Amino acid sequence: MSKLALFGGEPLFKNERPLEDRWPETLPEDLEAINRVIESGQFLGINHPEIEAAEKEISEYFNVDYVLLMGSGTASLHAAVAAAGCVPGDEVIVPALTFLASASAVLHHVCIPVFADIDPVTYNIDPKSVEAKITNRTRAIMAVDLHGLPADYDSLRKIADKYNLVLIEDAAHAMGAIYKGKKAGALGDVAGTSLMPVKQLATCGEGGIFFTNNVDFYNRASMVRSFGEVIQKDKPRAYNAFTLGWNYRINPIMAAFLRTQLKRLDHYTELFVSNGAYLSKGLSELPGIIPPHIPEGSTHVYHMYRIKFDPRAAGYEVHPGRFAKAIEDAMGAEGLPLRLYQNAPIPGQAMFRTKEGFGNGVPWSLPGTNPIKYDFEEYTNTLEVLETTRCIGKNGSAGPWYFRNRETMDLYLKGFRKVWENLHEIVDYAEKMEYSPPWSILAPSTRGVWVEVTPTKKG
Repeated sequence: MSKLALFGGEPLFKNERPLEDRWPETLPEDLEAINRVIESGQFLGINHPEIEAAEKEISEYFNVDYVLLMGSGTASLHAAVAAAGCVPGDEVIVPALTFLASASAVLHHVCIPVFADIDPVTYNIDPKSVEAKITNRTRAIMAVDLHGLPADYDSLRKIADKYNLVLIEDAAHAMGAIYKGKKAGALGDVAGTSLMPVKQLATCGEGGIFFTNNVDFYNRASMVRSFGEVIQKDKPRAYNAFTLGWNYRINPIMAAFLRTQLKRLDHYTELFVSNGAYLSKGLSELPGIIPPHIPEGSTHVYHMYRIKFDPRAAGYEVHPGRFAKAIEDAMGAEGLPLRLYQNAPIPGQAMFRTKEGFGNGVPWSLPGTNPIKYDFEEYTNTLEVLETTRCIGKNGSAGPWYFRNRETMDLYLKGFRKVWENLHEIVDYAEKMEYSPPWSILAPSTRGVWVEVTPTKKG
């Protein structure tokens, strides 16, 4: 039995090589695409040939009628909210576990995010929680394909149709994933995704894609992208705004780089899926480790790999949060980091607790809006998941690059097996350590809406 590095043993991994492969992978064809734009001397224009070509290729790959390249993933989600016909004071239901942009895109359109809890098995938005949150002001549901696994779109579609709501897909983690034969990005009435360099489908900077099969949604989003104007190919720009719009345009260099990355997306997806399945098979042999669940008909592309730790299944009676934190510490000492992804439900962030928004309580204070209370303790599934799970990778460095290399999978398997060989020591360490739940890291608000959490020795 090897001594754990946490207790003075030799770490398994001493940074002999990077755990993560370089991402995005840059090949000669990527550089040629960038140089093609630079040599042309044309760096502006929504109708730039590289942007138009990229939109056409994306439309064909995802089998979606209308595509707009955007300046960021957040911009694409804002365009989706606008396209859905949301107006100030309308409510959009968003999962409590996601990145802030899913909710802030709703606020950007002066609409109100209403949070639903997550399914504790898939970590995606729970359709039962969604239906319980619907009010007279609900206009749309935003499903997030969290970590790379598509949400439960069949159930969400039934709810959306029942209440005449627009179903928005946030596919930022899931490019390359499949749900019942359809690609992520084509699973809602409208969708947005991110193209930034940490995503499965990347470009050389910030970018996003807006998807829809609805021409009215497309036209609204198109005006949002460029100052509220209607811009038509081969026609002079009229500089006539029809609605409030933004400057959400993408640079043609990024569009050119995206085109070459899109051609390799299937290849990368096969690597991610294969290596993720390999890791899950190995981890499932260790009692108390629960790898990501993949429902029948879906694929997972492992933008993040979230592992649940169950001390009872491992044969120990210890606080689950302590158990997860002790494993995180032990794996980190071995040179194989685990990380939190989000430390609190999104409605626990100070902006929602104080309803700061645009100032003066807007949008929550607009006439005709429903009273909204953000109590992060309401989202019990999200809290339990945050406390008992960890994702592979270190803070600021978790993404697809971990899943390009089988050697990295083997290192993590070796690390978990070493920890499990010494699990009695981990449990003893967990029981004695100072511990606070992950959400206690958030600083108290100056308005007193946060309560300090004092680390405890027990429980």
